[in-house]
Amino acid sequence: MPEEKNTKFCSNCGAEIDIKAEICPKCGVKQPLVPEKVSNWWYVLAIFLGIVGGIIAWAVNKDRNPKKAIRFLIVGLVLPAIYIIGILASIVLVSLGGAREKAKDARIMDDMSQLRSAIEIYYYDREEGFSGVDCFSTELSSICSDVKEYAGETPTIKSSTKNYCLYVKLPGGEYYCLTDVSSGRKTTISPGKSGYCDGITFSCP
Repeated sequence: MPEEKNTKFCSNCGAEIDIKAEICPKCGVKQPLVPEKVSNWWYVLAIFLGIVGGIIAWAVNKDRNPKKAIRFLIVGLVLPAIYIIGILASIVLVSLGGAREKAKDARIMDDMSQLRSAIEIYYYDREEGFSGVDCFSTELSSICSDVKEYAGETPTIKSSTKNYCLYVKLPGGEYYCLTDVSSGRKTTISPGKSGYCDGITFSCP
């Protein structure tokens, strides 16, 4: 095994001097720092302890190997920042997703209200009843298509001569239900269940 060299040559006069000498004893010129070999395990400390680990790794090695010590510090500072940015980005994405869902629900409910108004205008006022009302009629097909675009399904309409009930499932899983005598409302119970909007009872659960 070769012996470790404990000397170096002066950068000014070339004299062989101690490897740790900061000033040449022959000419008095300050010597450039010769960085010591530093273990990469210090990165592990910076990674797991973040800023604290980075500062410790830097403080211990700044005189032995300044450049590498700075790298330890950077890793300790940058990784926590990346984690924080990732968490904030996740929160923002979740919030945006929730906002988009609410906006979509609002659009569907608005279209459903328009559908209810159209039924009142085109059927009861003209035909004096609601029998046979459906989304295939010329007057309602366009609005039903708008609802389907956002809800993913065509609204269900149940009717009799004097009453009607319409509903659709919202993207979030709830239902939005309206009748000829009540304004729209959300419900977790399917209005198509027995006893609600079944062609006999025209009410929302």
